[in-house]
Amino acid sequence: MKTIQRALLASSLLGCIPATAGTEAPIDTSAAEVATSNATGLLLGKFPGETAWDRAWSVFTLYKNEDNQILQEFSLQGRLQVQTIYGESNDDSFNTSDYKDAGNDENVWGNDIEARRNRFGFKSKWFQNWKFEGQINVDNDGQDNSGDNTFYKDIYDLFITYAPSDALNISAGKTKVKFSREQEISSKEILTIERSLISNTLFPGELTGAWVSGKGIQEHWLYELGIYGSDRVREFSSFDQGVVVLGKIGYDYSAQAGLDTAVASFHYMHNSDPAFADITDEAYKPSTSPSFTDSIALTNDITSGRFGLTTELLYGFGFEGTAEQNGKSKPIAQSDVFALSVIPSYYIADGLQLVGRLQVATCGDPDDLQVPARYERLAAGDQKGNTYTSAYLGLNYYLYGHKLKLMNGVEYSTLGGGDYDGYTFMSGLRFSF
Repeated sequence: MKTIQRALLASSLLGCIPATAGTEAPIDTSAAEVATSNATGLLLGKFPGETAWDRAWSVFTLYKNEDNQILQEFSLQGRLQVQTIYGESNDDSFNTSDYKDAGNDENVWGNDIEARRNRFGFKSKWFQNWKFEGQINVDNDGQDNSGDNTFYKDIYDLFITYAPSDALNISAGKTKVKFSREQEISSKEILTIERSLISNTLFPGELTGAWVSGKGIQEHWLYELGIYGSDRVREFSSFDQGVVVLGKIGYDYSAQAGLDTAVASFHYMHNSDPAFADITDEAYKPSTSPSFTDSIALTNDITSGRFGLTTELLYGFGFEGTAEQNGKSKPIAQSDVFALSVIPSYYIADGLQLVGRLQVATCGDPDDLQVPARYERLAAGDQKGNTYTSAYLGLNYYLYGHKLKLMNGVEYSTLGGGDYDGYTFMSGLRFSF
């Protein structure tokens, strides 16, 4: 938080630089006037935009001026996502209240509203080529484990980027490791209320490391390569455990295909310590690292007019051995998993989008797939099997693009080798800035 306060102070003073930059040489008042006229933001009382929505959201930009050679932008960023659910499987029903009673009372307001994501932070651009940004997860009940009031739960991301061009971005810090196309798309912009089962199963979390990325190589190619400490921690890794390595290569073929957007990509991820878990802070209980040594993804994402289609093939190479979990060795026997996910979308009217998803996942052993924790594990019965199939149908209403939207969906799922066979209704509000 001290970093935010210092940046706020800097941004409030930068508007005075042209007028106080020394007295020995004459001041170019015309240049100063141009620079000042181009500056906008809350601190200057200037709110640009063509619509009332644009001007309202511009309040979150504290200062912006591309002509300022020191600070080009300092903005607040965040998101609040709330939702409620109801489901049935084999004559057993479950709802948001059951999710609360399953140990998630901190994240449920009342009995029916889950605060799915609640984040707050900043983003900034310095010296034309440097970006510094970060967000924290906000503590939903406003109290830590000792009962003291707190706004802060943990660091979601905090990193710095040197970006001299689109072709070269070098970053370091803590970030979400975006393996698979569904994870690449921010939760602010995903079209379904929850991501698919295998995308979440293979997701390694928010990790500390360094990465390099770029796009527009010879007009069409894009890439990313990163290395991270594999331990999920409240702040930053101490790098005393294993590593996660992520590599991507993609090709933009929109011009050749005559589409608005079209990108095909290949992702590869290596995890040196599968199934590792360690609780180092009672206020932060991280998920276990995926039980897979290597994972690959083949993705294709296109849009044309009102139509969009995301297709993804995922494969995880299972791990068999022992893993350290909270200081103890635990035997792990995870077989390979394979999944296909297809997400079509179509705007049936301005601001009204129909979304579908079909996902099929299978594994080698009878009980190595488990239904999603949100929310199908709330149902009674055997929740482990070897084949998971689901179909999602949703309707999204955009009040102000992805920054303010309503999402509604129903998903039917069945688990081969297990007892789950049912549906889940989901409804949510997404707000971001």
